[in-house]
Amino acid sequence: MGKELKKKKPLPWWRRILLGLILIAMGLLTALMLASYVVGRQLGAEVINISEAGEPLTFSDLEAGLGQSTAGEDAARYYFEALMSIKPWDVGDLARVNTFYRRNILFLPANQFPDKLRERITQNLVDSRPVLEKFDKGAALPLSHFDIGIEQGIQVCATNLRRVRTAAFLLSLRTLNLALQGEDENAADSAIIMLKMIRIFDTRPIMVLHAAKVALVGLVCEDIRLLLERGRLSEKSLAKLQKALLEAIPANTLERMFFGERVYQLEIGRNLIPEDITSRLLQDKVPDLPERVLMPGTFRKRLRIRQRSTWYLRNMAWLITAARRPWPEPLDVIVDNAPASAGKPSKLVSSAVPFVRLTGEVLAFMRCTVLAIAIERYRFSNGELPSSLDDICPGYIDSVLLDPYTGKKLLYSRDEETYVVYSAGIDRQDDSGSIMPEAGEKGSRDRGLRIHFRKPE
Repeated sequence: MGKELKKKKPLPWWRRILLGLILIAMGLLTALMLASYVVGRQLGAEVINISEAGEPLTFSDLEAGLGQSTAGEDAARYYFEALMSIKPWDVGDLARVNTFYRRNILFLPANQFPDKLRERITQNLVDSRPVLEKFDKGAALPLSHFDIGIEQGIQVCATNLRRVRTAAFLLSLRTLNLALQGEDENAADSAIIMLKMIRIFDTRPIMVLHAAKVALVGLVCEDIRLLLERGRLSEKSLAKLQKALLEAIPANTLERMFFGERVYQLEIGRNLIPEDITSRLLQDKVPDLPERVLMPGTFRKRLRIRQRSTWYLRNMAWLITAARRPWPEPLDVIVDNAPASAGKPSKLVSSAVPFVRLTGEVLAFMRCTVLAIAIERYRFSNGELPSSLDDICPGYIDSVLLDPYTGKKLLYSRDEETYVVYSAGIDRQDDSGSIMPEAGEKGSRDRGLRIHFRKPE
């Protein structure tokens, strides 16, 4: 008889369970590593797509076409010194006084303003003279665009943004005060200086700064409306105002805002992108941002962050494509049809909606103000108002600007006492220039400005 084969003893149950758990863990680890690599490459591919499309990847790319000053004195130096010397906590008091002036300047002559208020305003302007002198000195110089602190973090930027708002209310208050005293030409120069200061946002047009910029453009448009309503501006001052206002909010401002937001996110999340793609495409002289995303230690968390970043870039590409379309298509696509165009809207798409609305509103108001200036230039030369907006082209403006709500020419009407330049507004219906709310309405139906007509003396 041959030897009987010895039977192997089966592994104990606890060893089998342990071996199974080890194999499962190794499989999960391998899957996580593979998924992290794949998602990382997908994120890198999105960045490569941006590069191949020739779109900005860094802040330097955004600055490239802004006409930087290359030699000699630069307005940025004086503007920066002025802003850094401002106490940012003054903004609330200046805003309240500014509102009072705005409400009463058309109805009260200078000698009827309350004495205490006039003394207070005079003292504020005297105390702020060194700041205002720096703005005035930089007004005639070329401006290279400069940062207000976004590179140093959100807290620094927020403080400097408050300084900018304080400076804007201070310049606006000076504009109104000069208009009240009958110094219309100096008032126009003050408004132009404010418009030039607002252009510092062009270098970092991220969403939070864009919102601040359009609010300040709205403020200076109100100042210009009051100057047109009350003042006696020369043709030269009107032409300068018109040019400065057109430069403050370019036609592609919405697209630039989305570009700026994407660049900012690429800067703070640069270490989420594979190193070979980072070194090849994202080299920049901009210092590291304090808010830079730190890579978490677990594969699972890395995977989630990289995946979210990939989704962010894809959604941002969709927003940029929509923003490139002529108005009112950004409103149609992003605001009205976001769910249908992008599936269930991401947080990014949802958060972009109010910025699109805000941009449409300020573009409408700014363009109406530009056309009102052109009408005043026509009136200055011809002694009467134009019968239609076509009369001011091309002598006083190249063409009638378009309504961002309809994509058609802005509207104009006049009577014996007033004229109004207006947009159809959010409802896209021509309500005959009804820019004041009707009884029971929360807001006006049309958007624009009404000027009480003054015959030239």
